[in-house]
Amino acid sequence: MTELNEALAKEYDKIHEIALKITKGADIDAQDLTQECYIIMLEYDVEKMQKIYDNGHLKFWIARVMLNQYLRASSPFKKKHHTYLKDENAVVGNLTQDNSEEVIADKIEFENKLSRIYASMSDLHFYDKTLFRVYYESDHSIRSLSESTGISTTSIFNTIKNVRTYIQNEVKDEQ
Repeated sequence: MTELNEALAKEYDKIHEIALKITKGADIDAQDLTQECYIIMLEYDVEKMQKIYDNGHLKFWIARVMLNQYLRASSPFKKKHHTYLKDENAVVGNLTQDNSEEVIADKIEFENKLSRIYASMSDLHFYDKTLFRVYYESDHSIRSLSESTGISTTSIFNTIKNVRTYIQNEVKDEQ
């Protein structure tokens, strides 16, 4: 395994280049993505990793892992390195280093809009409101939510679509 670790260490620049392409040049995200990929490689089954390396498929395997980490909302990369709003009490954090009055006002306005959206949802049926919140707060796809709950994908899709329309109309009326 030492030989594989040395080979992976030598490939850092190439792996970082792949990450830069995936993140479209965002170096901070590329650095985090590269490190996350190394963690995954080191935790991966040693024999399988050695076989991937020996067969010359390492570059393709790394590209796929990085792409999955970067695009999937539920990936460890996204959970560690990106902020998500999980409930109505969430604070929009670390979006910018600038704490000017305008930025603070924007954050407060956003939180107020979020509160109004959740307040407007109080008029919805319990099923609609709950399903909508579970969908948006749990990083489930419609299919995985269907499998977890036993509710048909059609019902979930229609409920989410109807709640979105309802919220858009409510927000539009306030502006």
